[in-house]
Order: sequence, then structure tokens, then C-alpha cells
Amino acid sequence: MNNYLFTLITEENKLPYYVKGVGGLENQDHIERTNGYTDYQWIHCIKGAGKLLIDGKEFIIRKNTGFLLYPGIPHEYYAIEEPWETHWVTFDGQGVTFLLNSLGFKGYELMNFKEIKTLDNLINDIYAAAPSKSLLMGYKCSEKLYSLLIELRRQKMKEEQASGVSKLKQLEPVIAFIDTNYSKSPTIEDMAETINASPQYLCRLFNKTFRMRPFVYMTLLRMQKAKELLIQDTALSIKDVAEASGYNDTSYFCSIFKKHEAVTPSEFRMLHSQNR
Repeated sequence: MNNYLFTLITEENKLPYYVKGVGGLENQDHIERTNGYTDYQWIHCIKGAGKLLIDGKEFIIRKNTGFLLYPGIPHEYYAIEEPWETHWVTFDGQGVTFLLNSLGFKGYELMNFKEIKTLDNLINDIYAAAPSKSLLMGYKCSEKLYSLLIELRRQKMKEEQASGVSKLKQLEPVIAFIDTNYSKSPTIEDMAETINASPQYLCRLFNKTFRMRPFVYMTLLRMQKAKELLIQDTALSIKDVAEASGYNDTSYFCSIFKKHEAVTPSEFRMLHSQNR
């Protein structure tokens, strides 16, 4: 691949996230953008090496290394070991920021991979679909773009778990404790005690790992269990379901349930009983 392709963007294929350009260079040009780029970018290295200057920092970009850039982030990159071959895709859409933030990306991200073939195949698939003038081209490219972004998150998770002691491994006793005791209203001190940590440390670790507090996780678990009970045991009253889910106040349980599910427990049960 040694070419640029820019897709034909129409209202029909202007999806929540859509490809704007795709390509590769056998020897990457020197790029300096003091005001950043107008679109989101993913760029990875196939061979050689380059240097990325961003946020007052310098990063070496070698084979199996890539970087994700949000629009408007000033940056510069250039070859330091030629030929520096890069493959890239640019994209945009109203849903992109929400999707990337949901996947844990912010502003810019550098990633190292043991093997980049899966990501490169997705870019090659986008490159193959992009020249088509068919309206279906936009859907095809959007599908592959979504897969690429999900793959980036999957690879990032693998890196996080492989680096040092896995935070998830460290939290396994806490998760097991909550799963067993959610109906008994455990305190944050009870949870922290399972890993011999302070409540403050547990909250920081939990939030860093799952991007939520322990009590938020417990509430989500309670809602899951409540939904199962509402459907599986129709003989249980709403009060019984509330108590089994860890809520002594039925009114409070109903308000929390409606906040999460947009319907009351009774309405949820009725909706599902009609489909059985």
C-alpha cells in the first residue's frame, strides 16, 4: 500500500462514525501540525521507525506500534529509520467521541502490540472498500472502523492485564465478596477488608479498573438480580424482590430500578410476561 484514498461522504453514509480517509506510505512524510488535524486518526508502523512529538513529549514509533489522535491535538512526526512505512485511517462522526471515551481513550493514545496483523487487515479491508461509489461503501467502511476501534480496546486491555500485577486480579476477592453479599448491604469497609486495603485505596483501584465506584457496581449487580427474580419467580411480590436484591425500602428500590431501566419493576415484569 502506497497511496491515499478519501471516501465520498454523503448524507446517506454519514453514519455515527464513518471513514474519511485511508492509506499508507512506504516512507512516511514529515508531518507537522501545530493546530492538530481536523479528524480522528489512527496510524501504525509496519517497518522502520519514526518519532512522534506531542504534548511536550517524544515517542519512538517502531514496528507494531501505533497512535490514536483526537482532532485539534498539536503534533509532529517524522522518520528516524527509513524507510518508515505507516498505514493509517482518518474518521469522524457524531458518535466517535462517545465511543472512544467509552472505550477508555482520551486525547491521544500510544499502543504497542506483539503483533499488528489483525489491525492492519482491518485497514486493508477499509482500503479495499473505500474506492466504491456504492452507497453501501459507507456502511462497509463504518463496520470495519468499529471493529478496528474495538480491537484497539481489546489490545489495550491485554496490555494492561499483562503489565505488573493485574488490577483485575487484585480485585477478584472484592468482586466475589460483592457477588455473594450484595443482598446484605455490605459497607465499603467490609469490601476493603477482603484485600486488606483502606476504603480510599479500594475506591481508587476499583475506579481505575472499572471506571466506576464499588457501590455503583453493586447497584448494577442488584438490578441484574432483581430483573432475573421479576421474570423467573412471578409469585414473589415487589417487596420480596426488593429485599432479595438488598433493599429494605421498597419505594427506594422502585425509584432506583426505574432510574436504571426506565420502567418500574411491575412494568418490567409485565413487559416480559407478555413475551413468554
